[in-house]
Amino acid sequence: MIPVPRRARISEAPGLSNPARSRITLADFARCTVDRKPSQVAMIAAQPAEKLNGGMMAKAADDDCLSSGQLRMKPMLMRGALFVELYRRRERATRQGDKWSLPAVAFDEQAQVDPTDADLKLQIGLLSFASCVIQHDPAVAKAIVLAPTAGKEQDAAIATLAPHLGQCLPGGQKITLGKTFLEGALAEVLYRGTVSVTLPMSQEAK
Repeated sequence: MIPVPRRARISEAPGLSNPARSRITLADFARCTVDRKPSQVAMIAAQPAEKLNGGMMAKAADDDCLSSGQLRMKPMLMRGALFVELYRRRERATRQGDKWSLPAVAFDEQAQVDPTDADLKLQIGLLSFASCVIQHDPAVAKAIVLAPTAGKEQDAAIATLAPHLGQCLPGGQKITLGKTFLEGALAEVLYRGTVSVTLPMSQEAK
């Protein structure tokens, strides 16, 4: 008997808003993708952030992981959901003392991005924002990603963090960031870690 990973199902739980239902379904879809396509997911995890484009994500997403209905999403949303699942699994493996074998390429805010790929430029901007948020409040950032998607614990953690998000924006700027994008960007930076910024040596040190 070979176990087949369960496909994602659109939740029919009462009282869920449509956005919450979509977030839960996307998380379930990512869980199935990690189980059913380990080689492709490993290739995604091995890519530097600035090289992981929408085409790679599209190849990993197909109807193998959806039991019924349709799930339309931007590659950026699928990317975030996969890193949420990967980070949760790695944290669980660490707690249980299990070995984690998938790669994690550190996020480098200084890396060059293809200027013709607008979506990728936006993604890297979101990761830079998430990196700043994590530096200011790592505990709440981790709580957002580790809590069940669209659950009360996660929504409470997001509400705790929301008033402080402005400190990671350039002066005077505003941003409207959906919960799915925030969760995904935080997860990717937490999973990857970041490249340490090397300050130039002072003239005296030289």
